[in-house]
Amino acid sequence: MARTISDIKDSMTTDFMRNSDVARAYGFETGTAFSSHFSKVSVESLLFYIVACATWVLENLFDRHKKDVEERIEAIMPHRPKWYRDKVLGFIKDKTLVPDTDHYDTEGMSDGDIETAHVVKYAAATENADASILTIKVAGDAGGKRQPLDTDTEGQLAAYIAEIKDAGVRVNLVNRPPDAFNCEADVYFDAMLLSENVETACREAIIAYIENLPFNGEYTNMALVDCLQAIDGVRIVELRGSETMVSGEGTPTKINARYTPASGYFKAGNIKLNMTPYK
Repeated sequence: MARTISDIKDSMTTDFMRNSDVARAYGFETGTAFSSHFSKVSVESLLFYIVACATWVLENLFDRHKKDVEERIEAIMPHRPKWYRDKVLGFIKDKTLVPDTDHYDTEGMSDGDIETAHVVKYAAATENADASILTIKVAGDAGGKRQPLDTDTEGQLAAYIAEIKDAGVRVNLVNRPPDAFNCEADVYFDAMLLSENVETACREAIIAYIENLPFNGEYTNMALVDCLQAIDGVRIVELRGSETMVSGEGTPTKINARYTPASGYFKAGNIKLNMTPYK
């Protein structure tokens, strides 16, 4: 990673001040500070600054070259789940691929146009070794909220994946509403506070936790309790249970310690808090 101009200049001036021959010629003791003998506008200081600027440009060019090489290596490596995730995020609605390729012709489109056309805002790809199926979960975004893609867009996305995927790869595209999250907890709070205020803070903390998990991120009961215990006035939290309901299914699934949502994301369901003053 490229250093700052200041760091580069400091490195050079430190070595300069440590050189015994230079110290003898200028008449200072080795190891003293550069600024104690040379002003910022001295010839020596300006020369070091010019060299530091040139070195900074060179180091940044090396960084950019390294990034380009890494991206090229990533592109030619065998297609892993991350490759599929990135390709799905690059899907453009109502646009065809360049013939016999897996990319679009975006000439004439501004960066804003391209960003708007990328309707898949969240994606995760995981491989099921037992079933030899690649599961790709996706979601769009509306007003900062994750939501499923509409039916037409899902159909276009499925056709796009079929076009770019490797031969023989079976893909399970998951585009569904969020899993509902339910829980019940006993909350013991400082008796000097109002119950309804602490309950509101607890409810907001639960919603913020489950709805801001990384896409296809793992929920844990322990992390939920930690969130509640961080609230001012909360003394003890006893999680009595948590469960999730996958959209379209009638039976909830009890969460034992941890859970990854089937859709890739949660929404708040029935949250029951039993508030008790701590005495």
